[in-house]
Amino acid sequence: MSYIPVQHVYAKSNAWSNLDYITNSFFEVGLGAEHGVSPNLNLRKWKKPLRIYVEHQIGDQALHNQLLDAHINQLVQITNFDIRRVERKSQANVYYYFTKQSMLPKLVRTELGASVVEYLHGAICLANVKTDRNNHITSAHIFIPVDQARMHGKLVACIVEELTQTLGLIRDSELVFPSIFNDKTRNALLTGLDEILLRLLAEDTVKAGMSRQELQPILHSLLQQYQRQGLISTAEQRVQEGALYEMLGFKRRRNINNKRPKKPISNARPLSASELLKAANN
Repeated sequence: MSYIPVQHVYAKSNAWSNLDYITNSFFEVGLGAEHGVSPNLNLRKWKKPLRIYVEHQIGDQALHNQLLDAHINQLVQITNFDIRRVERKSQANVYYYFTKQSMLPKLVRTELGASVVEYLHGAICLANVKTDRNNHITSAHIFIPVDQARMHGKLVACIVEELTQTLGLIRDSELVFPSIFNDKTRNALLTGLDEILLRLLAEDTVKAGMSRQELQPILHSLLQQYQRQGLISTAEQRVQEGALYEMLGFKRRRNINNKRPKKPISNARPLSASELLKAANN
């Protein structure tokens, strides 16, 4: 099986819907290490519910909460994973920090140790997961240096990408397009390809610890099923029903599943699209 060349993907916008391309994309972002070299080429995945503790070390708390809550809602809708925020750090297994660039090295060193600080070089934001011997993810840390992310116009992209990656698709790859997992593109929100990759990850038959060889026939069967059900052809439309698309000024697509949108997690006053777009990019 070979990869569809990246230039062909750019030339043909729907090329990602090729089943072999989706399968290879899953291997690209789901197997291996995000930072450095890892001998672990097995899938990592959560077994327990995700409980997210958020700490704000910088201003604009309402904005950050609204962006994060909207993304959590969409991840839950796609994967049906049990994900919610908690008030106390002791209740959490995901630790999410909105912080400043000047505070980041000390914070990472305190939370994860000095060996992880080296991965900050050249990075805008950072996520780290820990696993047990069975490749179940047991905890995750996410660091968003808001001032640096805004300077690069990446605040929304960081919020979306880092939490999504900690679900188990932890690698960046320039071979995966269009996708938030590709740092060479301007995608800040989930794409149709991302939605399908997350659906695959959430399937009960896709298990932590599986190798490429074990996953291959399972993914092939699932993708054929998705294709018959029309899930692949409608993925772009479906993913654009997410609240972040509307918040950032994109016209929300018709809800193809005819489902009522879930209530927002946060009770904060919803900011207008213009407020969100201005705040996210300044």
